[in-house]
Amino acid sequence: GRLEDAVEALRRAAAHKGLAQPWTVSWFTGIVNKQNGHLDDAISNFLSVVNTGFEGAAARGFDFGQDYRALNELGQTYFERAKQERGEAAKKERDRLLTEAVSRFEQTLALDPENLTAHYNLALIFTRLGDDRRAGEHRALHLKYKPDDNARDNSVAVHRAGNPAANHAAESIVIYDLQKAENYELKSEAGGR
Repeated sequence: GRLEDAVEALRRAAAHKGLAQPWTVSWFTGIVNKQNGHLDDAISNFLSVVNTGFEGAAARGFDFGQDYRALNELGQTYFERAKQERGEAAKKERDRLLTEAVSRFEQTLALDPENLTAHYNLALIFTRLGDDRRAGEHRALHLKYKPDDNARDNSVAVHRAGNPAANHAAESIVIYDLQKAENYELKSEAGGR
């Protein structure tokens, strides 16, 4: 919600050398830039993360090019940027951005062939590119790997109905009454036990 404050906080973090890792600052700056609609800047931020060109990152064994969340975020940002290119005059740039997005989502699928985000976005992108066959393939794979929400919800409901303690603990806000008299053997003040 407070994106302008986030931008300033990221600037302060980046100014403190050694305290904030540059890849972390770049990642969060990309997230904020994307949410603010600064998609070209966000792409640049995410590319720097995925390319892992930070001093010290390789020495620590980091390879963010193997992080499907980073690849998906970059792919989604390319896709959002492509949507801004409208009309026949912008077709070449739009197709280039869509191709970049496809490349990133395919990298994700090389790491995780069942990745829902990648299949979903590839179905949308191939539809925009007019490749109905590939769009259909990814749509079918998305449906295949998508968890059955109804089955999950039903099994959770059955378990919660049969287990009041678990039901209580699963509420969004849980308040435990620590002073319930029936939970403790309390001595009365009149005579006690």
